[in-house]
Amino acid sequence: MITSRVLPPPRPGSRRRGGAAAPPAGPVAVAGVVVTAELDLAPGERLYTEGEPVTAPYLVMAGVLRVCVDAQGRSRLVDLVGAGDVVGTAALETGRHAESVHAAEGGAVVQVVDLEATLAQREPRQVLASALVRQLVRSRQLADDLGLPMGARICRILARLAERLGEPLEGPPPDVEGAPPASGWRHLPFSLTHDDVALMAGCARVTATRVLGDLKQAGVLGGTRGDYALVPAALEEAADRYVWDVI
Repeated sequence: MITSRVLPPPRPGSRRRGGAAAPPAGPVAVAGVVVTAELDLAPGERLYTEGEPVTAPYLVMAGVLRVCVDAQGRSRLVDLVGAGDVVGTAALETGRHAESVHAAEGGAVVQVVDLEATLAQREPRQVLASALVRQLVRSRQLADDLGLPMGARICRILARLAERLGEPLEGPPPDVEGAPPASGWRHLPFSLTHDDVALMAGCARVTATRVLGDLKQAGVLGGTRGDYALVPAALEEAADRYVWDVI
């Protein structure tokens, strides 16, 4: 179950887990915003479900969260968010969440934002605004990608995920043959299946599988069964090649 704890915040780099639930001790400033509690989510644990009443926005402190919406009776992955991102803001006006959010592999740590106190102070308000702007930019990028060939769309989605959430590697993974041992490789610290890629790109699974296979053959993607390492710059170049192939 989700564990709630009293603030003040943890030391930089620390990650506290376990312990009995406790009521908030009052709002405190964390990472530039004002928060009332910290929540630890186990891998796969749900933060909130689509249609539930909104209580507050959440600031992601560590780990990765999967953002999904229900479409035609199927849960569709629409975004992955990490440290510094804010979730739960989309439905503050309507009062009910517009998406479901749960922790990816490794779990996650989120903090409950005191929205009124955050908006009342200049620095916390700017931090929250910056997080929301980043989300708007991602939404605009996804909208811009709709006019691209499917291969290019998948390449750009993967490149942005690797840039935002990937962990640097010193060289290519062992299963990538013939790739130069150059810098720029990033490992995704969460599982990303062919179905996930297809749902995010809006294509059939067989199409996602074909494009991922092409990228692996090109030496810019390594790994299997959802555990991937990528080269964002090379993926952007691959996206351009998919566009030129159509032109």
